[in-house]
Amino acid sequence: MDTDFKIKYDGEQHQIEANVFINHLIHTISIIQELNRELNTGRKIDVKIKALEKGSFLIHIQLIETAVEHLKNLLTKDNIETAGAIIGGLVGLIELKKFLKGRKIKSKKEQNDKIRIENEYGDIIMIENFVLHVYEHNMVVKDALSNSFETLDNDASITALEITDKKEQTYIRVEKAEFDMLSLKSEELLDDEKIIIQSANLNIVRVSFDQNLKWEFYFKGNKITAKLDDPHFQERIDKGESFAKGDVLEVELETKQKFDATVNTFINKSYKVIKIIRHIKREKPPQLDFS
Repeated sequence: MDTDFKIKYDGEQHQIEANVFINHLIHTISIIQELNRELNTGRKIDVKIKALEKGSFLIHIQLIETAVEHLKNLLTKDNIETAGAIIGGLVGLIELKKFLKGRKIKSKKEQNDKIRIENEYGDIIMIENFVLHVYEHNMVVKDALSNSFETLDNDASITALEITDKKEQTYIRVEKAEFDMLSLKSEELLDDEKIIIQSANLNIVRVSFDQNLKWEFYFKGNKITAKLDDPHFQERIDKGESFAKGDVLEVELETKQKFDATVNTFINKSYKVIKIIRHIKREKPPQLDFS
């Protein structure tokens, strides 16, 4: 891998909501910077976005090592190796998250220079030690991964995400049907009960400033009620932060499900917001036109 890669947003339309586009890039850049920190390079990596191609959602990104003291870009052998490791790490993290499908690792074993991982379905994958370490221990990366796919899942016009090299040879492709699963932070099975924690964008319908009462939201087209269990956000409420109907909260949402034998499936029983990441004020979504 070299210093370049591309992100392709598949879809039939020639425009994309600016908030979706920007938020996904922000989460991706957050992962890149964390991977650079985990590599202990001691270097600053700049993320350069080259000119967008007309009529396309193909975004060309270049990673450049910056010599801060001289404020200039360096393209060295070490920089190419670092950028390659970062791009490989980004691809590997998505690949591992796809493979686990929101569940825990069933078993792992060192094999040569990689880790042999078995998921709960009995499937096997070989992953770099570095990728597994970041996935298991870096919460910033785990949150950014989940949030990036929740962002894409909320835009019906995007049908797939693809990461390629600069010659557009595919590193990894994720279909729309997989976005929801990739937004999961965890999934835990307890006998006939399932607890799911996932990134979510909740549209506010009704607020409640009483800590014991629930808020009302729209989540993926369904009206739900959920208690807010984030003490830091409660402090913001107490300081007078204002909310309006239609505002969006980007959150970590816990969903409790109960197995219903009569229909042979898990049914949603309750929701709880365990962390508020961002409060997005209501506005008409701007569009980026690529045509």
